Amino acid sequence: MQTNKDFQQHQGLLNGIGQVYFTPTIITSVLFLIAISVESLPLSALTLFGAVSSYVFACYTRKPIDNINNGMYALNGALVALFIGNIFGITSVLVMVTFLGALFTVPIATVVFGFKKYLGYTSAFVITTWLIYLAQWSLDLTVFFPSADEQATHNNIATNLEAHLPPFIVTMLKGVSQVSFINNAWTGLIILVAIMLNNIRNAIWVVLAVAISTLFSEVIGADDQLITQGLYGYNAVLATLALVLYPRVSWFLVILGGVLSCLVTLLFHTLNLLPLTAPFIFSTWAMVYLSSKQHT
Repeated sequence: MQTNKDFQQHQGLLNGIGQVYFTPTIITSVLFLIAISVESLPLSALTLFGAVSSYVFACYTRKPIDNINNGMYALNGALVALFIGNIFGITSVLVMVTFLGALFTVPIATVVFGFKKYLGYTSAFVITTWLIYLAQWSLDLTVFFPSADEQATHNNIATNLEAHLPPFIVTMLKGVSQVSFINNAWTGLIILVAIMLNNIRNAIWVVLAVAISTLFSEVIGADDQLITQGLYGYNAVLATLALVLYPRVSWFLVILGGVLSCLVTLLFHTLNLLPLTAPFIFSTWAMVYLSSKQHT
């Protein structure tokens, strides 16, 4: 019985993986790790390491227990790991950068989690990663660009799914996988199945989000290569899931939030800025504001 109690106390760690897609359950978290492993086994290990780092530090510094248990602290550490592993690579130095970045998200998250109406979501990850990226860019740190010999083996175990599906479906699946900064249709498919097993309604909303955002991005003249990589879909997915779960937000504002995220993403790309999940946060806040005006 004690073992089961200890497991329940620490399930906030795995919940953090599921929180990447607003599905903080053990089963979906395990499926998400499997989906990441399809892209890269070392990346999956780094993701878990990032989640552990921020989770343990939050527990050690006695942060609010509800946010620890629902995985909100582990979430930010996992996202830092996913970004670094996908964009820069996986080396011993970059593992240390991941560790420090994951720790740094904890005090920032404590502040943004205090927001009541305009929830902080992944703000701690965004701020931390922007600082890491700014440091790399301004100081031209060579450790962020490891040689082929230094970088850990990228064990991609996926077969070629793209050749057997229509391009639009592949783009949609990549829009789902890019929430984890992964450009892989298999990963997107496994994640979509995991969301469906947890909540069929949310899975339908995810499909609508990536379909509408993909079409809208083409209309507003976004770069075709970025669209096909799913880089205009993932913020729409996050905004949609956040707004579906937010109380008293109409379906129209849910769709509008996803569309607005595409415009914000386009603005970031036009200014040569790194969007990360900031378009999702800004778009969600905008829809929450409009929803509050509707009910006043």
